[in-house]
Amino acid sequence: MLLTIKKVKELYDISRITLINWEKEGLISPIRTPKGRRRYKKEDIEKLLGMLEEKPKPKVVLYARVS
Repeated sequence: MLLTIKKVKELYDISRITLINWEKEGLISPIRTPKGRRRYKKEDIEKLLGMLEEKPKPKVVLYARVS
């Protein structure tokens, strides 16, 4: 299923600028219509969101010994 930028905003609350930045970073690639408008695959957006949410923050372990 192909989504417009507006539909992505409605479904996932992701801004147009975020989508374009992800495109520049190579995280997602839109399909262009004959008029040059961007369309995003629903699977690609959900896959990318899953990757972003699954990254746990690293735990910091600190050991200090004072003599």
